[in-house]
Amino acid sequence: MMSQSTMLVPNKQFVSKSNILNLLLLLLCLFPVVMSFMLVTNGECNAFRIGDNYYQAGIPCFFNSLTGYNCLTCGMTRCFIYMSDFNFVAAWNMNPAGVLLYMFCIIQIPYRLFLILRPKVNIHRLVVLFQYAFLVIIGVAAVIKFVAQFLINKV
Repeated sequence: MMSQSTMLVPNKQFVSKSNILNLLLLLLCLFPVVMSFMLVTNGECNAFRIGDNYYQAGIPCFFNSLTGYNCLTCGMTRCFIYMSDFNFVAAWNMNPAGVLLYMFCIIQIPYRLFLILRPKVNIHRLVVLFQYAFLVIIGVAAVIKFVAQFLINKV
């Protein structure tokens, strides 16, 4: 018969540092994707729809309020909402980096689940390098859009 102390000890394999990291990354990618299905947008603001009522969601951009220019992440929430509605053109026009980030999150969800359920699988370095490269591309896309707004306004 098992003692109570051994029954309360979690499986050490499941509660490893890598599993905790994978679980956190899974939640970090899952939360905005799930929320994007629960929100609606008219292109100007975001809202929760409950029945026939709409409740505004989100906070105004501090950078935009001060400068009148969009920050690197302006339009990300609306972009995610458009992506969840399969309105890819509107999503791309809102924020190209948001489209790439959405795709990154969608790919990460099954990948992180696989790593949590199959922790003995060796992660190939190429996959990790691909993830880093993809994140760098997302950052470059955000910076290009950010800088472009200043150049366009000068002309």
